[in-house]
Amino acid sequence: MTQVVAGFDTERLQAASWKHALQYRARRRKLTEELASVLTPAVLQYLPAPLQLEGGPRAVDDWIDARNAESDVLTIRECGPSALIGLLILAPFEEPDATRTVHLGYLLAEQAWGRGYATELLQGLVEALGGQGRPATLLAGVEPGNAASARVLQKAGFHLDADLSIPGSDMFRLDL
Repeated sequence: MTQVVAGFDTERLQAASWKHALQYRARRRKLTEELASVLTPAVLQYLPAPLQLEGGPRAVDDWIDARNAESDVLTIRECGPSALIGLLILAPFEEPDATRTVHLGYLLAEQAWGRGYATELLQGLVEALGGQGRPATLLAGVEPGNAASARVLQKAGFHLDADLSIPGSDMFRLDL
């Protein structure tokens, strides 16, 4: 799988691939501990079933392994040394001689809500991908009850694509 984007910075945020942290036991343990405090029921509420935490002592480790197997994942931190505040999940779908399509998802810790981080994050992603000079289509599914995420996507330039939407998931699209 070709990496969508290795990372990028915005005015207040640093997005970086988590692959380096997963290679080292101590760093992975720290990431697992940080994620345990981020992946609260409120944060997971609107995410699809595959992104929910299963029970058990290895729940967060299993969640990390599942995300890592299917997607590029970037950790989100405030600029400077700070704790993890979220994740950006990018699942590329590439076909030969076709525009790259990336399904994205993001989650932010509750303490990061309402601070404009999600909008800044998506605008940074759009800028980073746009700078690659390669056409891409970004897709993001939003549960109809999650109006805040729909607004964030619209502020970043996405539009609702009725043809791709299904009951229980409004699909937003941005062509770069």
